Amino acid sequence: MTSKVVVAMLGVVLTLSACYAQEQGNKSELPIKNLERELEAALTKGDAVTLDRLLADDYVEIDARGGVRKKTDVLALARAISGKPRGEMVGPEKTVDELTTRVYGDSALVSGRTTTRHQFMEYQTSSPQAQSPVTVDQERFTRTYSKVGGRWQLVAWQTTSIAKK
Repeated sequence: MTSKVVVAMLGVVLTLSACYAQEQGNKSELPIKNLERELEAALTKGDAVTLDRLLADDYVEIDARGGVRKKTDVLALARAISGKPRGEMVGPEKTVDELTTRVYGDSALVSGRTTTRHQFMEYQTSSPQAQSPVTVDQERFTRTYSKVGGRWQLVAWQTTSIAKK
């Protein structure tokens, strides 16, 4: 009887310990998840002021084609698109899924998948019977955050295209 009680108590202690560890992990991920939302909003709007705060001075981005961008490049692009119409495309409609966040002390990794759907304007204005072709692109990404001067900043972003089937 005593051994059953000890085993039951050990089970309860291990379960509570696991729940506490998971809760602590979720708390440490919260600031990064908030930064991710801020980053997506700033990129969508072309908000150079917010991007300047979120990106570390030595930020580097490697895009899906192997191109390299630095913080100054991202800020210049944001300023160029800020408040301007998107041109001939409608959208693009962008979704992010398969998101994982891991915090390691003063560093954090975020990975996920981005799906972007583009639809060209000429089909938006043509007759309702016209089939509107939609281009769908998917990419996997890894973003690396680090505490710089006591606050979290994005230091690197790497993207890889997912081959179309």
